Amino acid sequence: MADSIWMIIYDLDRAHSARYLQWFDEVHIPEKLARPGYTWAAHYQVIADEENADSRYVALFGGRDSRVFYDPSPAQIRPGQPPETRRMMAYRANSKMLILTEEWAVDGASGAVETSPCIRAENISLALFNANENDEDLGAWLVQDHLVNAAKSGVTRKFLASTGTARHALVHEMGKDEIPGNSIVDAVSSDWSAQVANYLSYPAGAPLVARRVWPGVG
Repeated sequence: MADSIWMIIYDLDRAHSARYLQWFDEVHIPEKLARPGYTWAAHYQVIADEENADSRYVALFGGRDSRVFYDPSPAQIRPGQPPETRRMMAYRANSKMLILTEEWAVDGASGAVETSPCIRAENISLALFNANENDEDLGAWLVQDHLVNAAKSGVTRKFLASTGTARHALVHEMGKDEIPGNSIVDAVSSDWSAQVANYLSYPAGAPLVARRVWPGVG
């Protein structure tokens, strides 16, 4: 059985962030986790320019498989949302939603296959991208080159998306002191990496790095 994630990436007006985050952590997450098939949740804030008017967040809801998120689907859930939820959702902007199914997960330190379905690292890097019909080469590069040369610590997870504009997702889990660059491809690491960099596109936005805000750190 393949573990799946309902991922929402969105901007939040800082003027309303305290109220919204309290609601999200204390009301919205428990409501989601009470639904059949939902197994875990995590909430991250993107590490970005502190002068920006809005903050960007990544919400993750885990499910035992992708069927959980289609019965009912997000579009079917929306009309029945209570008034408070609708008010809180109005504080979001530029929302992007993806339903992801995990292909594989590897612990870079040991090379072992990771078996935990939960993403709970203090920091994550996230890339959502397309390979422009070079999917076989991309998959081979990820396994044979990227995991060997770039992802030497922490857990790396590869997903396929069944919704949204990006087909592929890569999540790398890190400790609190690990802050990587904002690209999954180091063009000078190998000729193969340079080849991959030429055909990757990021329809959902550039790769990002985020720190966990729920569950609380520490």
